[in-house]
Amino acid sequence: MAAYEGPARVLVGYDGSRDADAALAHAVAEVRRRGAELAIVCAVDDIVLNSAWGVVFDPQEIKRDAARMLDGVTAELVAQGIPAASIRAEVVLGAPAPTLVRLSEWASLVVVGRCSGSSARAFVGSTAVGVAGAAHCPVVVLSADDQPPAQPHGRIGVGVNTAVHSERPSLVWAFGEAQRLGAGLSVISVSKAAQNRWFGSADADDQHSGAVAAVRERVGSLVEPARRGFEDVQVDIEVSYGSPLDALVAASESLDLLVVEVQPTLRTFAVSAVDRGVMMYARCPVALFRANVGHV
Repeated sequence: MAAYEGPARVLVGYDGSRDADAALAHAVAEVRRRGAELAIVCAVDDIVLNSAWGVVFDPQEIKRDAARMLDGVTAELVAQGIPAASIRAEVVLGAPAPTLVRLSEWASLVVVGRCSGSSARAFVGSTAVGVAGAAHCPVVVLSADDQPPAQPHGRIGVGVNTAVHSERPSLVWAFGEAQRLGAGLSVISVSKAAQNRWFGSADADDQHSGAVAAVRERVGSLVEPARRGFEDVQVDIEVSYGSPLDALVAASESLDLLVVEVQPTLRTFAVSAVDRGVMMYARCPVALFRANVGHV
């Protein structure tokens, strides 16, 4: 896929929910920081509307209601100082995830609410998972349950899986985000604890230390080329032994943004269990970056 070369553009999925409001607020902040255009899309899934227990809704009427909602949102953003010419709000007939994936070809960043459905974080919404697994640009996922701190932490994090060999475009992107935000960067990796051992108990301490040292060396070899051009960014490498999900979620408590690289095998759905866990439990916005995206 050819690289997107248009103006900076932030695309946000909006349906009037609390999570969508949180996503919109984050998108507006990104628009201000990037000097970008804002595209607000409300997707009306006509297939779902016409198949719910035999009750048939009028998609056009719902589309008109959604358009009125977006008109109100646009007016409010203009009152907040966002130029009307830089806002495009549109109602699209179709499923939310495929719609946002298609439109992401003409965006620099997509922002969606996690839509877990409850503060108990029972699940990650299918829209967030579908967009994260197939979008053509980085995707930020967040929840209304996670309130931003009064003062930014001044640090973003990026998870690195050294078992996957790639040029680490997500690491380069994370460096760029840290520089743009004037933040430090924590590069987080984990030497996984052995699973399903038949014999013995915990690994010896020296084995743990050796595994962590090997991962740290590998991370360092990835960081050095990625930080070229970003030498002013303060970098910390954090390597631990155990569960990648536990390490990333714990780190998110003191981050303004957590970047993870997803490598789906099936479009629109397949992201790893760790990716889904991070999306569900992280205490900060999560930027999901596909290794094979055509542009950023």
